[in-house]
Amino acid sequence: MKAKMGMFALSMALGSGPLVGCENTQQIQGPTNQATAAQPRRCNADFSDETIARVLDGSAIERVEPLYSGSASKTSNPRLQGAAILVEPAKGETAERLARTLECHQAQQSIVQATASTGRADPFWLPGSSVHVEVTSARDGFRIQVTGSSSSVAQEILARAQALGARAATAQGQTADAR
Repeated sequence: MKAKMGMFALSMALGSGPLVGCENTQQIQGPTNQATAAQPRRCNADFSDETIARVLDGSAIERVEPLYSGSASKTSNPRLQGAAILVEPAKGETAERLARTLECHQAQQSIVQATASTGRADPFWLPGSSVHVEVTSARDGFRIQVTGSSSSVAQEILARAQALGARAATAQGQTADAR
């Protein structure tokens, strides 16, 4: 009996050693830290904001639509998830390349916004919030779905996307009037 108790005590001491004496060195990262950590590995000059300037300044935006989950019925209402932004592609651009460049834009913004505010309506990045961007082909353009983790983030994404699209429409209208 004494031998069994000794073996039990020994196995408990050995088994709990890793739990007591070791510190977990892996940090849990927030969305900003994850994007910043991914930037050096996946982002270079080929994926800079200059390559998507027309998307970021709104001039490539054809239309902005609210993005809902579910469908309206007698028993349920759809929930706003964010915005669907339809853009005209640049020559030779692919959905995958646009998606990667927007991912790099998010990572860059987390660094830039930590030091200064650009004052720009940017639906692809919100401070302190996780924004998911998905790009798919849509006929002769691209559909960028930008979604947030909560209804308030989704509303902010939609408001920023609509402001960006409206700014581009105003600029295009002024150009047409000048002719």
